[in-house]
Amino acid sequence: MNESTALSPQSPQPSAAIRRLGVFVGNWRVEGQSYAEGQIPADPRASAVPWVSDESYEWLPGGFFLLHRWDATAGTYAFKGTEIIGYDESEQRYYSRFFDNAGNHATYKVAVDGNTWTFSEAMTRATATISDDGSRIVFNWEWQPRGTGWLPLCERSARRTGAAGRI
Repeated sequence: MNESTALSPQSPQPSAAIRRLGVFVGNWRVEGQSYAEGQIPADPRASAVPWVSDESYEWLPGGFFLLHRWDATAGTYAFKGTEIIGYDESEQRYYSRFFDNAGNHATYKVAVDGNTWTFSEAMTRATATISDDGSRIVFNWEWQPRGTGWLPLCERSARRTGAAGRI
């Protein structure tokens, strides 16, 4: 067999579902409010403190997973972390694995409907609504502290500060 007819292994290629995560790729400046510290169910937004963060989303080598990093301040609390977002082809669903500087770690089920992405696990959930032009994301997080019903955790707006990227 000559070189022109030899079989060569094909590199796996990310599916359309995986490529859809590209809407997040880039650098973001995020501002809003966080309510967790000192929150009371009777007035869940009374404990508001400012949230400011710089965040980035980038493809890991191969383009199958998205790496999300953040460096935030919520009031006087430094909040840093990493998240990996992917798509399970066999289950046909998105997921996220989250780790932060307070030792928290969670696995989120992720779904998308149009421009709105939802992240959910037993104690926290969020929506991320992306503007039609991809320049902004509005995040609304909720949580269930100490057996209460769902309460607002933080409300944030992200503005793209760096180039978008697709695989």
